[in-house]
Amino acid sequence: MSPAAASDTSGATSPDVLLSRRREFVAVVGILLALLMGALDQFVVLTALPNILAQFGQVNSGSTVVSAYIIASTVAIPLFGKLSDLWSRRNVFLAALLVFIVGSLLAGVSQNLTELIAFRAVQGFGSGGFFPVGIAIVAVSFPPAMRARITGFLLGVFGIATVAGPLIGSTILTYTTWRWVFYVNLPIGIVGGIVLLLSLGPLNPAVKRRFDTVGAGLLVGWVGSLEYALVQIADSGWAWTDPRVVALLGAALVLAAIFCFWELRRAPEPLVPLRLLSNRIVAVSGSTTFLVGTVFFPLATFLSLVVGIALTPAGVSAADAVRNVLYALVLPLVVGAALGGQLLVRISYRLQVSIGVAIAIAGMLVLRETTASTPAWTLAYGFLPVGGIILPLIPLGFGIGLTFPVFLLAVQNEVEPKDVGEASGLVQFLQSLGGSIGLSVLASYVASQLSGRIPTPTLLVSAYDRAFTVMAVVLAIAFAVGLLYRGRFIRAPATTASETKETVTAGGPTLVDGSSRSSP
Repeated sequence: MSPAAASDTSGATSPDVLLSRRREFVAVVGILLALLMGALDQFVVLTALPNILAQFGQVNSGSTVVSAYIIASTVAIPLFGKLSDLWSRRNVFLAALLVFIVGSLLAGVSQNLTELIAFRAVQGFGSGGFFPVGIAIVAVSFPPAMRARITGFLLGVFGIATVAGPLIGSTILTYTTWRWVFYVNLPIGIVGGIVLLLSLGPLNPAVKRRFDTVGAGLLVGWVGSLEYALVQIADSGWAWTDPRVVALLGAALVLAAIFCFWELRRAPEPLVPLRLLSNRIVAVSGSTTFLVGTVFFPLATFLSLVVGIALTPAGVSAADAVRNVLYALVLPLVVGAALGGQLLVRISYRLQVSIGVAIAIAGMLVLRETTASTPAWTLAYGFLPVGGIILPLIPLGFGIGLTFPVFLLAVQNEVEPKDVGEASGLVQFLQSLGGSIGLSVLASYVASQLSGRIPTPTLLVSAYDRAFTVMAVVLAIAFAVGLLYRGRFIRAPATTASETKETVTAGGPTLVDGSSRSSP
């Protein structure tokens, strides 16, 4: 009798197969450290970004520093997810973690903005690898009842990061240089990697799959062509009608079309499971999260730049001002996401997304009225926001937060069990893709507004106001797409332990995923 079968008949889990309680705890700590490091990095860097740009004397290039990270992360998500289906999940996770650590070290020693952008891309590539593979390790290493609790706990690091990240960033700049924004990742990443290496076996997949080399090449080709053109428009002043831009955008369009055809019709093991978009809920969730990602990632970046450069209050450091303004966005977002998870079992997908996006649109419409004389914040009784740029950020963050649980949970609830992992990964990929494209496009738009002109605070704020107007339009489109949702969340019965097949090899527990899902 197999261990899984024995578990089904006895109701107990064999200690020879599943990790011991101590190993479970240690493994989760290792993964948690890595995920927390990656999540913190984004907010720490956003807080420090105005200071970094000021030192390099290129205050208008901040969006490229962030977009390089997001673009590389977007490409890495499906690549590392598929690699973890071919080789040891633990080793793939550690490889991605090593890439991130090396990128952090190199970013810290950057001597100019070009180097920093390149090394942020290295960081992003590593981050896009260890995030999805870390969640996949939990999916194949723990019994279903424990799996959901641990996954929720790990995803909670994003809430921690939103609170701790801006504070850590401003504290680092108060006591040392911006380079420690990157160096601080080294001990955390190294400890997390060692803990995971000592607590887990290789986690080899039971069924070997083929890597979609053609799909990977096409994905890198079309995303790279598109983003390179947009970055050159934003940073180098290329015109949209420049033959080089036209050629790059044309190549991106052709390669994207070929990529879609290949993934849908030809690839025996698709890198990105586009076939799942034939499911209405997956298509609507993917489209809506793409549009929301197009707004959220640029918004956080633009706030860092416009506050740190043009709207910093007198007597307050740029880092502290950025930290406080980011809190006005991300803390309501965490509250909205938590409340959204509770509401999802009570109201329909369509209603929850509609409410969330409508609230976000209202906040964005107020935000677009920002002027160079708008204070960063106006507080009553020393703590209650009653005005300034932070006031519209509260409904904006809360509304977007309400939508986040819908995108992933609706998909997981509506697709076949064998497709849950691939569908989840597809939604995450589309959100990241929306963020990278949105940031690049909107940064190019802002750059075109400033082309050939001295970026005074008034001109800078005016250019970002136009970008906020575009974001409001994108949110309105997301609202319209969200109306296509059908159905509501239904609690599914718990799966049985027999859905996870495990084996043990020498040198430690090696738990093997026998399902047909790819990494979430």
